[in-house]
Amino acid sequence: MTKPGTNCDAEAPFTSATRAGRVQRGTMEGLDMDRLPKLLVLSTSLPGSRHGGGVVMDAVLRRYPKGRYACFATRPPEGWQPSQELPESLRGVPCVVAPLMPQVHLRGARFYMPLLRFLSLRAVAPVRAIQGIRFGRQHGVEMVWAELQGDALVLAMPVARGLGIPLVGTVWDDPAGWLADGNYDRLSRRLLEGRFRESLSAADALSTAGEAMQSAYEKEYGVSSVVLRHGFHKPAPAAELTPRNGSITIGFVGSAYGRDAWEALFAAIASLNESHTLPPIRVRVFGNAFPYSHDGVPVEVCGWQPAQVMLQELAGTDFCYLPYWFGPAKRRHTQLSFPNKFETYLAAGRPVLFHGPAYAGVAQAVREHAVGVCVHSLQQEAVAAAVEKLARGPALRASLSRAALRAFYAEFNARVMMEQFAQLIGVGPHLLANTTEDNRLPGQAGTHVRESVPLL
Repeated sequence: MTKPGTNCDAEAPFTSATRAGRVQRGTMEGLDMDRLPKLLVLSTSLPGSRHGGGVVMDAVLRRYPKGRYACFATRPPEGWQPSQELPESLRGVPCVVAPLMPQVHLRGARFYMPLLRFLSLRAVAPVRAIQGIRFGRQHGVEMVWAELQGDALVLAMPVARGLGIPLVGTVWDDPAGWLADGNYDRLSRRLLEGRFRESLSAADALSTAGEAMQSAYEKEYGVSSVVLRHGFHKPAPAAELTPRNGSITIGFVGSAYGRDAWEALFAAIASLNESHTLPPIRVRVFGNAFPYSHDGVPVEVCGWQPAQVMLQELAGTDFCYLPYWFGPAKRRHTQLSFPNKFETYLAAGRPVLFHGPAYAGVAQAVREHAVGVCVHSLQQEAVAAAVEKLARGPALRASLSRAALRAFYAEFNARVMMEQFAQLIGVGPHLLANTTEDNRLPGQAGTHVRESVPLL
């Protein structure tokens, strides 16, 4: 049923089924590339979450004309409460939430959750696919834009085939990362790994999160892709200015993953603070949940902020911290993923302190664009040396800040994001070239685009 003001239906399963036809590769050739196709946006969570791919989808849809897309998901936006308004990109847009997994609150649920997960993928997913097909027909969609991840992965091919329209797939994270989070049993992992390979092969077009994933997928799966990642419309106001306040402030945005990296950073900062050879060093965090602390490190948690406010606050820090996983279990994820934090730090015009393995995909971007300092060790002395190098080098920080802004204007901005999305869906970039301010078609009244905060 629809909750007033949400435009979000949680539909009951259909009682009848239809046989889906197979979508043929090359069906995009029949589309009119001089106009924007009407999209069925198929995702695990509705666009608009503050994390990962939901941020990128939301940013793209804020710049795509209202009336040219409808959304089908298995969950509401992450962190969204029924009492809250939907994100701007979803207001007035047909949206359906059709869960694959029931909410379970019974004692001992963890023991039978693997069986429940497998049954939902085998029995509930086909029913949800039929819902998606009916929903797409109802709204006259011409293309499926699906994230190939989580619950949405099992729906993407059946829905596109049933509708007989092109499937455009987007990969935010490699399955090696999200299948290892403990929510999937062996049978479910095997099913989803197989469906992932099939979806890559069946997709008419594909986007990946970064150059490392793009290159790996071409070698491993024989598929080409475009890189689609978040970009702000404009950088922080006066991003090249760094106010001095008698201390060194390290900025951080988003989810605080990489416990071992954080522990090493805090130990290093505490040792530097105890030495009194530098101004006091503190950490400023933008995000609601921050699980780490150290007696020798002052931490200021600022919560979520509007994008331009947050960027301006970050621009007032000395440099920003980007940790990543060191453990071998996360190696492939670290190699192939690309965090939204990186683009955020560039838009703030801040130097980046990257703390993670040298093989990380984002480490290559830091080196290529010369926007920061990399430390590839968990040793306290190595981390302290990197922090001290940035803390003692105002000329170095100024040079890295200028490089960050150059990288932002050249590659990591909303214009490039929309050009890449235009390539993904097979339209001329001119059709989306003027949509960084208003999500409207020429001649239509539009809605002003408010930036979302890209936090991963």
